[in-house]
Amino acid sequence: YRQLAQTLVEKSLVLLKNDNSVLPLKSGASIYITGPAADNAVAQCGGWTMDWNASTIKNIPGAKTLLSGFKEVAAKNNITVITDKEQAKDADVVIIALGEQSYAEWNGDTEDLKLCGALGLEGNKQVIDEAKSLGKPVVACIVAGRNVIIDEYYNDWDAVVMCYLPGSEGQGVANVLCGNAEFSGKLPSPWYSSTDQIGTQSCWLEKGFGLTY
Repeated sequence: YRQLAQTLVEKSLVLLKNDNSVLPLKSGASIYITGPAADNAVAQCGGWTMDWNASTIKNIPGAKTLLSGFKEVAAKNNITVITDKEQAKDADVVIIALGEQSYAEWNGDTEDLKLCGALGLEGNKQVIDEAKSLGKPVVACIVAGRNVIIDEYYNDWDAVVMCYLPGSEGQGVANVLCGNAEFSGKLPSPWYSSTDQIGTQSCWLEKGFGLTY
């Protein structure tokens, strides 16, 4: 069941942007992984996990986060994982894991839908600013149950991956970003650049959009 869940994660990821073919990560690369969703099983699993609105346990038994997933495949793919902010300058690529808080039902209601808005994870904006200051290629991984508004930051990122909610299988994200599996996911709904577009024929990305390697 865990293997099936991992496969479903791999197939559901949507590649929104991949300038200069920064993905898949190259053999021999050093990657700096940071962000409030990088080692956050609660955010990955979302609502209705061991409780109603969100898990009350930070370390969900058996769950593999994005960070632990990258560490798991690092040797196989000949990549070096950096988590120390002081060593970030030595990285070839910066991976920022951003997202929304876990919620269920009306607790997910929001008027802004912004990645750094009312329901964005604490630290999203600080990590975005840090990544920009490093001057390295940036891969943004978005962990959220819905398409959030990212137009303010999109141009600063070299690659953008919509991870949705990977649940317990964060290594599925690492597998695809390292090229062990292909991108095949497509957007299940339009992606808006502002809340004003909701309910109209306008959108930023249409339903069915998704890049591949």
